[in-house]
Amino acid sequence: MKTEIAVKPLGSLVVKIFAGAPLYSIAKLSVKEEGVPLLNIKDVKEGRIVINNSSFVSLNNFKNADHYLVQSGDVLITCRGTQLKAAVVPDTLKNALITANLIAIRLNDRILPEFLAAYFRTDPGQKDLLSNIASISAQIVLNVADIIKTNIPVPPLVLQEQIVKLTNIAEEQYRLNIEMADLNRKIANQVLIDMLKPEVTSE
Repeated sequence: MKTEIAVKPLGSLVVKIFAGAPLYSIAKLSVKEEGVPLLNIKDVKEGRIVINNSSFVSLNNFKNADHYLVQSGDVLITCRGTQLKAAVVPDTLKNALITANLIAIRLNDRILPEFLAAYFRTDPGQKDLLSNIASISAQIVLNVADIIKTNIPVPPLVLQEQIVKLTNIAEEQYRLNIEMADLNRKIANQVLIDMLKPEVTSE
């Protein structure tokens, strides 16, 4: 027998939802190695938060900085640009500052962050997210008021956990396949280069 899935507005599932810091405020911050990571659209890659190339900034003299800091377990979605992306802030990232190009969602205990992020990466999830905006341009422009009206399927937590496990396996397999394909291409290119090198012969 198929489990009946409840559908709830996102606003009823959140503890806190907020947009990132205005870009003009971030422009005034000084870069500092021992500061906090600054997350932008480029740091959301293939369903993960990747901070390898992120800037670290000092929050000294930044008024109300706490309003824009994310914690591990928060769901981040891009609210500007041409591609809608979603990921969960990992446990290894305790504090990070987000820009106005991102919106953070802190959930209550009725829904798993990993499940929500996975749903937002599906075609139906993205369609639901974008259904509340009036823009007709190719650029995505989302705001908090739009997002909280989005209807979200909320299966039992046990089913959410199963979906998350399945999604994680599929995502990891996808990443491994991409890495293997990239490696094979590099090997093929190197073989081609080696084959075209002129042979050195001794007289």
